[in-house]
Amino acid sequence: MILNNLIKIAILDLLKNTHLPVSLYQIITHLRSLNLVDERQGNLALFRLNFLVMNALFQLQQELITEQLYLRISSLAIRLEPLHKTDQTALSIIDNDESLRQYYLDWNNLTNTTEQDVEALLSRFWKRFLSADKRVDALLVLELPVGADWSTIQQSYRRLAAQHHPDKGGCPQRFIEIREAYEILQKSDKSCSTNR
Repeated sequence: MILNNLIKIAILDLLKNTHLPVSLYQIITHLRSLNLVDERQGNLALFRLNFLVMNALFQLQQELITEQLYLRISSLAIRLEPLHKTDQTALSIIDNDESLRQYYLDWNNLTNTTEQDVEALLSRFWKRFLSADKRVDALLVLELPVGADWSTIQQSYRRLAAQHHPDKGGCPQRFIEIREAYEILQKSDKSCSTNR
């Protein structure tokens, strides 16, 4: 694919001319400034643009190993690093990214993905994001750290519920907040255990 070759050349040029890591956003901005990608909006267009860039990055990662260079790929920090023959760390990182690499190197994932597929992906992402956000808020209500286990959550709930129960002179609104936080964490704990 000629466009992909032009994108790879432009990305490699950008990476070789900077000593700092670059983000995926910076790469896309650079490609747009060179008129190598279009400015179309919409979720499907952004998915396709992201796919093209990630495809080019994973191709470059494979190709640059022969030049003793390792391309570290993360959405916030993409950079070229020297690869020493004895450096197995980078090669093991490449192995760990295998499913992601295979996804972006398979052109069928670009051509077969529809607007509805992208919307479903975004919907699942936001559900997980909002669920995690609600969990953190609920832990704060129960005066707990983010990593609290279920036993600690139950203990804190019992203590705070007893302290703020309206029958014992506590604030009804605070008691309701505590109860709702506990229920959120209970649901979150059940969904996490079923996804394990």
